[in-house]
Amino acid sequence: MRILFNLIIAILICLSSCQSTDESLSIEKQEHISNTLKTLAIDFLSSWEPPFNPDKALMLFTQSEDFHLVIDGLITTTFKEWKDGVPNYMADDDYFFKSYKHEIKDIRTVVLSPNSGVVTIIYIWDSISRKDGIHKRVDGAFTLACRKEKVGWKIVHYHGSHGDERIVE
Repeated sequence: MRILFNLIIAILICLSSCQSTDESLSIEKQEHISNTLKTLAIDFLSSWEPPFNPDKALMLFTQSEDFHLVIDGLITTTFKEWKDGVPNYMADDDYFFKSYKHEIKDIRTVVLSPNSGVVTIIYIWDSISRKDGIHKRVDGAFTLACRKEKVGWKIVHYHGSHGDERIVE
């Protein structure tokens, strides 16, 4: 998992040094877009914590045909499939976990153009099971490819993965 994190960071650093932003895109505009991307990613992560908010999570995604999502190798290729699953996924998490939160370790952005960018969050998922009270921590990371649409910035592609669970004594 750490190799994946380091690879993501290396790719982001490389992309940021050779990004294809318009020369006329000011530093202030790039910072504004970067902050918007960070907010979008943090909003998604927080929607996936109690009180779970499926509507908030879903409104962050594009509903266009180029929607694509991969979580731990499971692929979702349509927004409808994602929309149908999110309420059930969140209900399961609410049922199985007494405590459920994310600790952000790092967040990086790359502004690709005035209307597109990439953001990666590396985090630790901290949870306590309702069934047996076991406290677990899991490394996680996700990368979002985002674009500005008529209704605002949306997540077009999501790729996320988790490492092995560590039991906390």
